[in-house]
Amino acid sequence: MSLVSFSKFWTKRFTNGRNHAIFSTMETETIALILAPLAFFIIFPLFWSGIVFFISRLGGWNRMAEAYTYHEPLSAECLSMQSATLRFSSSYRSALKICADDEGLYFSVLFFFRPGHPPFFVPWGEISGAKTSFGLFSVVDLRFQRTPDMPFRIYPRVADKLVEVANGRWRYSE
Repeated sequence: MSLVSFSKFWTKRFTNGRNHAIFSTMETETIALILAPLAFFIIFPLFWSGIVFFISRLGGWNRMAEAYTYHEPLSAECLSMQSATLRFSSSYRSALKICADDEGLYFSVLFFFRPGHPPFFVPWGEISGAKTSFGLFSVVDLRFQRTPDMPFRIYPRVADKLVEVANGRWRYSE
């Protein structure tokens, strides 16, 4: 159904086939131009939310968030716009906010990626990491005790910053 035929259908439905006076000055193309942006602003956010929700399930973010509840960090050093790769190469390029304090790491995503991605907190004692290669890149593969089968791969420069913030409570193996 084209947008023009949809607007004709809508006009007939709205007026019940009688009194087209409401639309007498409006052409069907004008109605189509009005309905198209409205449809976009309704359909696109629903479509986007569905895709982002699916990625959270595919990558395993939801399982990590279920295993590790979130609480607000009191005084944490945060690294915004960070990247990570999870299970099945689910990429979070420049979409992560990683915060670290004396207790552990806090993970969250940017607002537009939030559907299906609740933030979560992992204590330092439950994090292990090893430097490895993933494709052509060198990464640090983080593993969490409650979800050991879920990889959380970050770049070494980010892992080095986290080691600094951890003050000896966490290191990754080379």
